[in-house]
Amino acid sequence: MDRRKTLVKVSKWIKFLGANDSLYTLLLMAMAGIVIWIFYKVKFIFDPIMVILSDLLPPLILGIVLYYLLNPLVDRLGKHLTRKWTVTVIYCVLLGVLALLGVEIVLMVQNQMEDLLRQFPKMISEFQKKGEAFISSLPFSKEISQSIDSIDISGSKINSYIEQYLQQGINSFSSFFSTISTILITVFTGPIIAFFLLKDKEHFFKYIKSLMPPIFRDDFQEIGKIADQQIGGYLKGQIVASLILGIMYFPTFLLIGLNYSGIVALAAGIFSIIPYVGSFIAFLPGIIIAFQMSTWMAIKFAIAWFVVQFLHGQFIVPRVMGDNLQLHPVTVLLVLLVMGDLLGIVGVIFGIPFYCLLKVMVIYLFRRFKRRYNRFFGESGYYEETDFSKDKYLKK
Repeated sequence: MDRRKTLVKVSKWIKFLGANDSLYTLLLMAMAGIVIWIFYKVKFIFDPIMVILSDLLPPLILGIVLYYLLNPLVDRLGKHLTRKWTVTVIYCVLLGVLALLGVEIVLMVQNQMEDLLRQFPKMISEFQKKGEAFISSLPFSKEISQSIDSIDISGSKINSYIEQYLQQGINSFSSFFSTISTILITVFTGPIIAFFLLKDKEHFFKYIKSLMPPIFRDDFQEIGKIADQQIGGYLKGQIVASLILGIMYFPTFLLIGLNYSGIVALAAGIFSIIPYVGSFIAFLPGIIIAFQMSTWMAIKFAIAWFVVQFLHGQFIVPRVMGDNLQLHPVTVLLVLLVMGDLLGIVGVIFGIPFYCLLKVMVIYLFRRFKRRYNRFFGESGYYEETDFSKDKYLKK
C-alpha cells in the first residue's frame, strides 16, 4: 500500500514535469544539458548574428521610440483622415519645424559647447581651489582635506571617465560600423521604421499574432497589451517629461543670468531621461559653472534648480507618466546599476523598459506554473491569482 502511494506521488510529479515516466524525464534533462553545452562550445558561430543585431538595434529602437511618441497623436487625428495621410502630414509638419528651428538651436548649442569644452578644465580647477579654501575654514579641516585628496576630480580625469562610459555605450550598439555611420543610419532609417509602424499598426500586430500557436494567442495578446501600455507609457512619458523639464530650465537659467544656460538646460533635459540619477548628473556641471561666476550665482542656481525640479515632479510627471509601471524607486536604481554595467549608457536609458518586459514574462510564466501546480497538486492547497490579463496585472 505504501509502495503504491509512493508510485502515485512519483507519477504525479513526473506528469507535472510533462512526462510519462522518470526515465523520459531524465533523458529530457540530459538532452537539455547537452544542447546547452553544445551551444556554449560553438558560440562563435553566432558572432555574425550579433554583429547584424547590433547594426539593426539602433534604428529599430529609435523607430519604436518615435512610434510611441507619435502614436497617440496619430490615433487622435486618424478620426478625420486615413492613417496613412495622418502620418504623412505629421511627418511633414515635424520636418518643417526642424528645418526652421533646428538650425538656430544647433548653432547656439554648438557655440556654447565649444566654449564650454575649452573652459571646463579650468572651471574644475578653480572649483577645487574654492572648495579647498572653504574646507580650510571649517572644523576638522585637516581630516576632510585628507579624504578629499584621495579623490581625483581633475578635468582630464572627468573627461576620461566620460569618454570611457560613452564609448562603452557606443560599442554596445555597434562594433562594426564607426560611430558616425551608426548615427547616420539610425537618424535616416529610424523615422522610416516608425512611419511604417504607425501606418500599418493593425496589420503588423495581426501578422505577429498569426505566427503564434493558436493556444497561446489570447495570452500573447494580453502580454502585448501590457507591454504596449507599460513600455509605451514609460518611453513616451519619460521623453515628454524630460523635454518639458529642459524647456522649463532654459528661461529660468536665462533669468538668473547663468552662463551656458542653453547647454545646461539641454543637459538637464537629456539626462533626466535617466530616472533619479540623471538629474543629479546634470546638476554637477551646472553648479560648477555657477560657482565659477560667483557664490551668489551658485546659490541662485541651486534654488532655481530645486524649485523647477519640485514643480516638475509635482505637476508635470504625475500627469505625463502616471503610476502604471508600479516600480519601487529602489528597484529602479538597482535596474539602472545592473543594466548600466552590462550595456553602458544604452542600458541606463533603456534598462527600465527591458525590465518591465522581463517582469511581464516572468509573472506570466509563474502564473502558468501555478495553474499547472493546481491541476496536479490542488488537493494540498490552491495557488491564488492564476489568471493572466491586463486588468489583473495592473491591479493595484
